[in-house]
Amino acid sequence: MRTAVRNFNGPPAHLTVGTCPDCGKACFASRRDAKRAARGMFPGAHHRAVPCGQYWHIQRVWGDPR
Repeated sequence: MRTAVRNFNGPPAHLTVGTCPDCGKACFASRRDAKRAARGMFPGAHHRAVPCGQYWHIQRVWGDPR
């Protein structure tokens, strides 16, 4: 199955809280929002939601066949 080429514009603005004060990455208020944003930005790729302080980030899972 062939995947479509997508224009990457960053994380969805309605799901992000802003940037993390600790590391500067895009942060999400909940694990659910982080996973939802990852599915929207990278369909078909496996990403994990990881906590950082009071916020959540998305991280690519290495070893993914894609």
